[in-house]
Amino acid sequence: MRYWKGSIALSPIRDYPLLRQVLRSTFVTHGQLHEFMRLQYCATSRNAFNNRVLRLVKHDYLVRDEVPFRTEGYVYSISARSAAELAGLGEYYTGLPRRPADGQLPKAVYHAIDLNEIHLALKRSEQLVRWTPDTEIRSRNEFTDSGYKKDYDAVVTVRRDGNERTFALEYERTAKARKDYLQIRNDIEAETAVAKFLYLVPNYDLLSYIASFFATSRLAIYFGLFPDFLNHMLEMPLRGAKPGPLSSLRDVLWGG
Repeated sequence: MRYWKGSIALSPIRDYPLLRQVLRSTFVTHGQLHEFMRLQYCATSRNAFNNRVLRLVKHDYLVRDEVPFRTEGYVYSISARSAAELAGLGEYYTGLPRRPADGQLPKAVYHAIDLNEIHLALKRSEQLVRWTPDTEIRSRNEFTDSGYKKDYDAVVTVRRDGNERTFALEYERTAKARKDYLQIRNDIEAETAVAKFLYLVPNYDLLSYIASFFATSRLAIYFGLFPDFLNHMLEMPLRGAKPGPLSSLRDVLWGG
């Protein structure tokens, strides 16, 4: 088969899984993207992966930005061309991430990078059954009557000893305003599609601040530290909305 000069033939087993991951991650570092592809058996050598990504950037399928902090120099997001093609193939999509008027990256890039680390930790653990990304959650909430009450960062299903459990995941890198948490509490208390909720935060002060807004809630809402999740996964310590003894994520999901 012949192709027009300057065109590109996308591989269904190498290129499309990579593009889908970038769309679902919103922003992803070079190293994270390679790890996702490696865990999905869609990447061979690192050199071949590097060449593939560069090829997709040059043909306007990926947008590459330079972000030195914790990103190996580059972070990727999906292009309008790529998003349109993936939407035509059935990918859930509600629009490109918004950028400030000056064209710089939004602060949400660091939130996305940390969320990728949570996702990768679960994939490496081999306990992850399903990670429903916020792109799919937003699509369901916006276009159907069977969505969630909130645009969660992810809805996660994990397996242990053959038994599966599902929870809604929220990662708070920085604090929101009081009125925002009051609305979030109302949304979560109206939720019927999922029964357990996990908030991950970077430090104890933020944990205490957010938990205070849920002190009167009777729902299964738990709070833990982002580093503890990466290091201990199901054995990470969690506190409930009300002060009391700590539980592990394993006990919260399966009972202790």
